[in-house]
Amino acid sequence: MPVFETAEELNTCIGGLFEKMKSSPQTRELMEQLKLTVRFTYTDPATSITLITHDGEQSICYGEHEAKPDVELAMTGDVAHHFWMGEINVMGAITKRQIVPIGSLSKIMTLAPLVKAAIQIYPAHYQEYRTATNSGKETTHNASISRKSP
Repeated sequence: MPVFETAEELNTCIGGLFEKMKSSPQTRELMEQLKLTVRFTYTDPATSITLITHDGEQSICYGEHEAKPDVELAMTGDVAHHFWMGEINVMGAITKRQIVPIGSLSKIMTLAPLVKAAIQIYPAHYQEYRTATNSGKETTHNASISRKSP
């Protein structure tokens, strides 16, 4: 069973994380310092979220957007979930093409501090999302992805 069954679920959860990052003390300053347009393109379910950070302002766009991304990261919804949970070995996932980066490596690397901080926020955010959307139903999610080595 996939983590996100519909594009709406993925947009609500991952987009909600990006919204939370705009106001979280852990990530707000990092976002304000970035001058970057990042498109996260997802499959299974198919959707995209574009994060635009310029001049201290951030916007989040869902679906197709005319802004040309500086960086694009393509992955499945399950890989995205495990990525934000911090459970994925990113280099292994890139090698196996589970995450497909498009764009300048130096621009991708500017995301590292923000991603690291967001990974600290996502587990609690995901629990809140599941509680709000699941009405107490338990779900188990398994995905065959690269995991961090101990």
